[in-house]
Amino acid sequence: MIERKDAVATPSKGVDRRVQRTRQLLQQAFLDIMQEKGFTAMNIQEITERANLNRGTFYAHFADKYALLEEILHEQFRSLIEGMFPPAPQWNRHILYALIQAVLEYFKSMYHNCSPFDIIDPLLKHAVQEELYRFFLNWLKYHRARERQIEVRVETLAGFMSWSIFGAALQWSQENDSASSEQIAREVLLVITEGIAQFVPTAFTT
Repeated sequence: MIERKDAVATPSKGVDRRVQRTRQLLQQAFLDIMQEKGFTAMNIQEITERANLNRGTFYAHFADKYALLEEILHEQFRSLIEGMFPPAPQWNRHILYALIQAVLEYFKSMYHNCSPFDIIDPLLKHAVQEELYRFFLNWLKYHRARERQIEVRVETLAGFMSWSIFGAALQWSQENDSASSEQIAREVLLVITEGIAQFVPTAFTT
């Protein structure tokens, strides 16, 4: 479910404070109105009035309300992962298992509670896959520095890991699969660790 946030997720570091504040006001206004009347019924004028900003300011930051929704999905998923797990370089097999299970449950919750899902679905998929890729890329870059040579590019490995988890979560959340999230997480973990360990042995030493 897209949560109404009393404190909007902190944007990426390096963004000007005034820009951060403006985007947070727009995000909060969007979430308030979405809770009241839904995504389809809201318009840009309502968002800017609620945020006490003008339309020009909105369009300086977002192309439309879909772009604003996508940023919110990115930030909420990023905050979920950053709030539950330590920085990526500290990840190990146990943390990866917990991460996979968290993504499974996140997808299940979103698919059962979000509406209108035909609008949110493609934005959600894009946001989750991109954020997973970013987390894994940072993690693998850390381990690459400890390895003499990695035959496969870390970008390829990060793509493999993110799509493996994303694909499994998507299929499990949409089908009437009797398997538990714990079982699916164990299976995905096995596939990932067996594959990645061939190229980055230090990644799963604990």
